[in-house]
This record gives sequence, C-alpha cells and structure tokens, in this order.
Amino acid sequence: MNTYEAKTEEEALNRACQDLGITPEEFHYEVVEVHKGLFSKKVVIAGWCESMVEEYVGQFVERTLSSLGFETQTTVFKQDDRIYCNVETSNNSVVIGKNGVILRALNFITKSAVNTQFKQRIEISVDINGYKEQRYQKVAAMAKRFGKKVQHSKINMKLDPLPADERKVIHQVIAEMPHLATQSHGEGKNRYLEIYYVD
Repeated sequence: MNTYEAKTEEEALNRACQDLGITPEEFHYEVVEVHKGLFSKKVVIAGWCESMVEEYVGQFVERTLSSLGFETQTTVFKQDDRIYCNVETSNNSVVIGKNGVILRALNFITKSAVNTQFKQRIEISVDINGYKEQRYQKVAAMAKRFGKKVQHSKINMKLDPLPADERKVIHQVIAEMPHLATQSHGEGKNRYLEIYYVD
C-alpha cells in the first residue's frame, strides 16, 4: 500500500495517479487521516493498483520458496478478475507435494499475505509449472465420467473429499449435464460432493 498526502482527497488521488501512471478508477484507496488545523488541512490516503499486487505476489512467492532453498522464476498476470502466478522451480514435484498439498498451502499463505497487505480480498491463484491446470482437466474428465454413470444408472454417487477449487470444477461440469445436480456435504478436509440424478 502506498500513502499520499495533500490538502484535499482529490489532490491526494491525483498525486497517486501521477506517481503510478494510472487513472483514478485503477487506484483502490481509503482515507486514513484527515487533519484540520487553524490555517491548514491535510488528507492522507493509502491505496494500491493491480500492478502493485502483481509485483507483491511474484516477490512474496519467490521469497517464500527461496527461503526454503528453491530457485524460482515467476510469471504473474491477470485474467478473469483473478491474479495468476505461475512458478518454475528447481524441484517442481517437491513444491507441489503429494496430491498438491504443499501447493495448496502455498496458495493459502500467499492469499493471506496479499489480503493482509492490501486490506481487501483479492482472488489469487499460484500454480507450479501448470500443475493445477492439468489437474483441473483430469478432474473435469472424471466429473464427466461419473456424471454419465449417474445419468445411466439414475443412482446418486458420493465422491471422495476434494479441495474447494477441484469441487468447483466438478460443480461447473455437472451443471452443464442434463438431469444432474451436485451438492457439497461435510466440513473442512472431509468436505465432499454428491452427484444427484434429477428428473
């Protein structure tokens, strides 16, 4: 978060936009201090723009992994209102972990750090060498296969517990298949999906 000070909120916003080379619409800010003296007034605003978030995400992930002894290279970009960080490391499989458990932990701490730093919930996705994308494709194929089984048998099917992002993929796939619906059950790590047949 950057802070800017001026006599009015508008002046502080203009100062921020000139400094960052952006439009007022691209700067997310809040007024953090207003001081009115006898002959003067001071307004302080604190805020951020997307390029600051992208830079922070890349640096945070690189710093975190390098502190664990990994050489890393990150590519950060925005797509569909989400900031993506793809990482190449000196040992991709170790950073991904069994069934992606370490990658999920890296996503969690990165999101927490970003939300704390910028005081707002920002959609972040960290991936290692396209692992999540490949995993989503496998989960989507599995969902189609299970969906067809339920369509033919008309018997509901309970799936094994899955992380939230993978459950979301299954919800989306099943939503496009006729006579099918999904519902989540359970809590935390034990949360699972059930595919229902509907007339």
